[in-house]
Amino acid sequence: MLEAVLFDMDGVIIDTEPFFLRSESMLLKEFGVDTELEYHFRYQGTTHEYMWETMKNEFKLDAPVGELVERANVIRNRLMEEDGLQPIPGVIPFIARLHEAGVPLAIASSSPLTDIHKAVKALDIEKYFSYFVSGESVAHSKPAPDIFLDAAENLKANPENCVVIEDSRNGVASAHAAGCKCIGFRNLDFPPQDLSLATVIVTDFSDLDADYCRALID
Repeated sequence: MLEAVLFDMDGVIIDTEPFFLRSESMLLKEFGVDTELEYHFRYQGTTHEYMWETMKNEFKLDAPVGELVERANVIRNRLMEEDGLQPIPGVIPFIARLHEAGVPLAIASSSPLTDIHKAVKALDIEKYFSYFVSGESVAHSKPAPDIFLDAAENLKANPENCVVIEDSRNGVASAHAAGCKCIGFRNLDFPPQDLSLATVIVTDFSDLDADYCRALID
């Protein structure tokens, strides 16, 4: 029995991945570090703190992790203001179909809670969700299962009866570790992530609805 659907946000609901990738690359260049775009894919689904702590150590960056996170956020926010925030095609109608079918929904994202609320308000989709949880709010970020276990608990759902929507290797691994079914979203505009632990992999949301998610559970 389907009890809840848990959405990642970046790259699943909003098309923010290009802004993350560009801001990370731009900040590293300020420290004289040039990276290929593919380098940054490994951090999709992780927290900002984990990512910048890892890059600080790898590239010996002469700045505190907190400062790196804040500087990257400033660059990313500027890019988003310049280009505008856009939803992933088809995802908002999918969310609306689930809501209309009475399926409890949550957003479980590694992004800060302030970013989550800013995004859902900008897209006018806050009304569809019953719960929001950030990677900052749990003991261990993705690929650990904590964030999806937290979301399931707060929706009073059994993790085994939840479907997670994810687009990253770390996110899919987190859903798998939590015991949830997982729809892996493969964005064809980017090189493919390893989504092999997903229950099923899709490239668009057009045909997805509550019955599709129920079938993954049943």
